[in-house]
Amino acid sequence: MKVEIRIDKSISKSEINALITCPEVTEAVLEAQRLLLGLGEGEAVITGTENGRTVIIERQELFAIKSENGRTQLVCKEKSFESPKPLKDFEGLRDFMRISKSCIVNLKKLKLVEPHYSGLMLLTLKNGSKEYISRKYLPDLKKYLGL
Repeated sequence: MKVEIRIDKSISKSEINALITCPEVTEAVLEAQRLLLGLGEGEAVITGTENGRTVIIERQELFAIKSENGRTQLVCKEKSFESPKPLKDFEGLRDFMRISKSCIVNLKKLKLVEPHYSGLMLLTLKNGSKEYISRKYLPDLKKYLGL
């Protein structure tokens, strides 16, 4: 692996970006992405609220993260919790993928993928919930599934 750092004094600290160029997405590439985003194993604690209490949620318990009516919902097997963080803060979590403008799913919780009207596809998660995959995000999901 080759690492290059370029100094450009004309950009601000908020404009810092990283580009990973690779022939294919491997676990090493995903780990580099997680480290750059500050989402390394055990670093990002996911919390939600329920009845005014803060609940710590394990990543493997999450089925989906959804934005509905301006609120972020952390969907687990039987319950949903509210998060103060915007949906974009959950992008890059290991084994999670954005499938629409308002939903990120846990890829380990996929049960079924089926075609739907107008080029959409319907995902069924292991907890029985259903989510639509928009055409914009479909190529990434197909690549993940090897289709």
